[in-house]
Amino acid sequence: MGRFRILRLLAIVFFITFLFLWPAIPVHASNIAITPTSGATASIVHISGYGFSGHEATIYWDRQATLNNIPISERGELNYDYQVPTDAKGAHTIKITDDSNWDAGIATATFTILPAISIFPTIGRPYASIIVTGTGFGRLEKDIKITMDKSVLPTPISANYMGTWSANIDAPGPNKGEHFISAFSASTTAAEVGDHKFIAGPFASINPTSGPVGSEISIDGCGFRTSEDGITITWDNQIIFMNFIAGFDGILHTTFTVPATTQGHHLVGLFGSDFTPKGVIPDMYFNVVPNIELQPASGNKGTKVTVNGTGFAKGETINLSFEGNSLNIDASTDDHGSFTTNFLAPQSANTENKVKAQGTTGSSSEAIFVIQRVTPPAPTLVYPEPGSTVAAFNSTGAVFIGAAKQLFRVLSFSSNGRVPMGLSDETFQWSNDNNKGNKTYCLQIANNGDFSSPILSKEGLTSTEYTLSDGEVLSIGKHSWRVRAVDEIGNEGSWSEARQFTVISMSAGILIMSLTIPLLFIGVAIAVGIVIWRRHQAGT
Repeated sequence: MGRFRILRLLAIVFFITFLFLWPAIPVHASNIAITPTSGATASIVHISGYGFSGHEATIYWDRQATLNNIPISERGELNYDYQVPTDAKGAHTIKITDDSNWDAGIATATFTILPAISIFPTIGRPYASIIVTGTGFGRLEKDIKITMDKSVLPTPISANYMGTWSANIDAPGPNKGEHFISAFSASTTAAEVGDHKFIAGPFASINPTSGPVGSEISIDGCGFRTSEDGITITWDNQIIFMNFIAGFDGILHTTFTVPATTQGHHLVGLFGSDFTPKGVIPDMYFNVVPNIELQPASGNKGTKVTVNGTGFAKGETINLSFEGNSLNIDASTDDHGSFTTNFLAPQSANTENKVKAQGTTGSSSEAIFVIQRVTPPAPTLVYPEPGSTVAAFNSTGAVFIGAAKQLFRVLSFSSNGRVPMGLSDETFQWSNDNNKGNKTYCLQIANNGDFSSPILSKEGLTSTEYTLSDGEVLSIGKHSWRVRAVDEIGNEGSWSEARQFTVISMSAGILIMSLTIPLLFIGVAIAVGIVIWRRHQAGT
């Protein structure tokens, strides 16, 4: 019995503890985000949500359920593209609930409906009827006015409870081309609605409207008869392309290239068969600008470059310059404003160089010629050889001369205590297999291969060898050296291999000879002195 009492007591304690702690148990509330947060009716809004507990969701627009059985993933996530229903202007609530019946399974977001209009058709002949439909206006909004090319049409319109309205207007006539329709009221501005384009045809447009000879132009025509054939394109009233066929909707889209012609504005015409004869569609204008092309567009000094110019004035003289310096080359344009000439690329330290063609009537064009950076090859090191040992004193004569120089250095540098000792008057030699062009060389010598701080760096060397000057002394120890070439326009080649050598004072043989010769000299001097002394003693 005692055990049952204990178990019952533990159960009561557990139940009371659960009652106290249950409100504090965290619940992961659901949440949603929408993109975009504003737009016209019928626009698509992406809803992304997380933290749901159920398996299916219901979407509400304000308080009205609009979609059911939207799937929720096992991780509690929801993704759905929702179409905004027809409703009046302003803020509206998108609410998501899941089938878990928990309050944490409800999430909301706000979407703002903006006013908009649509027109049908967007292309038609003058005086045709156009249906203008408005959505997203205010509930029962009154005195809505339609504008055509900023002019207000006389009939005011009222929206219904859902903010929609519709009206018929006549297309403008007889003016062909693009016209812009909008709407406004006391509470809705034309800027909110925006402009909507209506094309009164037959009509055509080109894009772009300016460019050089050879440009590709897109031409769009509308208002042709269904599948009308024999459509023709003219340039300055001369046929250049023909036998195009319009689509079933009477629309033509094609491209053509600008023919060789002179600078300035030129007429582009478009007409079809008897249904759309010449003159029905207004002519368009294309502005031809001068242009030059270089062939090739890159190279080095001495490269032969052909210059092809188009779009200049008829019969004008063209002068060429390279980076502002005249090439002393004049060319004349033909009846179509075109010319061709050649020049040899001059030396230049720039990578990109401006070539300009200047006409005597003021027309001009520029192009870029790229100097290719063909760097010189790395030189081949000759002397000192790899791993060689170089003696500061390589002969007994050098030892004695060096001793005299060293004494002079000691005396010269005694004021600051610096006495340079080591290798001097040594010649470094290298070769370069590529002898084309004028080159200079850069020599670097470093301690233990550390070329970040070379102990000697000589630039602008015109020879393939360099002799250390009297003041350039390499200390006793290991050194590395390397060389690179620089061409006449400043292109730096790759460094050669880094070759190591060791500087010593003198070889063992030279050391022995250097010690022996003075000893012999002293011995001979002593012997001569003894002989002279003995003779002197004998004479007395």
